[in-house]
Amino acid sequence: MSVALREVKEEAGISKVRPVSEGIFSLESLTVDGHEKNGVYVSSHLRLNVTYLMEADPEEKVSIKEDENSGVAWFAPEEALERSTEPWFVDRVYKKLIEKMNHSGE
Repeated sequence: MSVALREVKEEAGISKVRPVSEGIFSLESLTVDGHEKNGVYVSSHLRLNVTYLMEADPEEKVSIKEDENSGVAWFAPEEALERSTEPWFVDRVYKKLIEKMNHSGE
C-alpha cells in the first residue's frame, strides 16, 4: 500500500491523498500481446494489475509531465470509460472497478 500511495503522490504531484482501506480493491492477471515500445520489441507476457481505492482532495492541482503522465486529470470514475484509449481495459477492468466501487458502500 505504501508504494501505491507514494506513486500516486509522485506521478500526480498531489499530497492530500489517503487510502479508503488498507486492502487491495481489485487484482487481475492480464495478458499483454507482443508489441513495439520505443522501437524495441516486447514479447507477450502477463501483467499483474493491483488496484487500491484512494481518496484525494479534488481542489489540489495535479502536476502534468508531458512525457510521463499527460493524461492525468480530475474526473468522475465513469468518465474513465470515455477517456481511456484501451477498449479492452474499459470492458474488462474499468467497468468492473466502477461497479465494485458503487456496490462497496452498500
